[in-house]
Amino acid sequence: MPLPASIAERAKRNAEAARERERAELELKLFPDWPDDRRGASNALIRAAVFGVGRRRRVADLPLAAPEGWSVTMTGWRLDQADCDVWLEVMHLARNSKPGEPIRCSLHSLLRSLELAGDGGRDRRWLTTRLKGLYETTLYFESASAITAPGTLIASFDIDKRTGEAVIRVNPQMRWLYEQITYLPIAQRRALRGNPLAQSIHAVINSHVDWLPMRVETMMRRAGSEYAVVRYFRRDLKKVLADFEARGWIDAWRIDSGDLVHIALRPSPTQMRLLERRRENQPEA
Repeated sequence: MPLPASIAERAKRNAEAARERERAELELKLFPDWPDDRRGASNALIRAAVFGVGRRRRVADLPLAAPEGWSVTMTGWRLDQADCDVWLEVMHLARNSKPGEPIRCSLHSLLRSLELAGDGGRDRRWLTTRLKGLYETTLYFESASAITAPGTLIASFDIDKRTGEAVIRVNPQMRWLYEQITYLPIAQRRALRGNPLAQSIHAVINSHVDWLPMRVETMMRRAGSEYAVVRYFRRDLKKVLADFEARGWIDAWRIDSGDLVHIALRPSPTQMRLLERRRENQPEA
């Protein structure tokens, strides 16, 4: 028997209020900490291909890859892997801090952490443009039961043009995306500089503790690549995976007759601990 309309409406309001309280509490929670040789990245942002492979351009309501049952759109800039590098370093500075707290650094130190401290004026302008792109880009999540518009990837930034000192604030409403994170090995990512497709695929692979076979076309969307024909992506994907295997970052890979990508991962120490906990929690047969 269905509930009376007044009771159902009250239950709906109570559920919405509970979600709002949970979100508000989360925005006061510190960002996770991680080792200096890693960069913490939100699984949701990686798998939605917020940072793509292709031409950086203005976009409005651009559909992104999304988990089943959700749609994700982006408005602002079609961000690329260079934007991802800057975002990773900003979040590295924000780790173990309260969302929205000012992050103080110099443009020179941020460029040095990106291994880009060369021509001072040109590099500073490049970095300012990338920060501006993160500030101008918003995300919009929608499911059958909820709409979430958390805003821009960073909340604000200020730069003293005389000294190069910067104050950056990350967006507290993005904090919920960091409940599930990937610890990217930054030395590996930097070794792939100049190959944005490889960088994106590297992030996608590292966002999985257990790799489940994935269709080539799905992987193309998850990587944010803009190939007009899937077979060209498949060709380049094979080159990237062969390189990863040669470097010892994965144990093996293959693409089967159904166009499913199989990858034998080489888990990080953190992922190994997670796998051990999963095995311990599995009920005995």
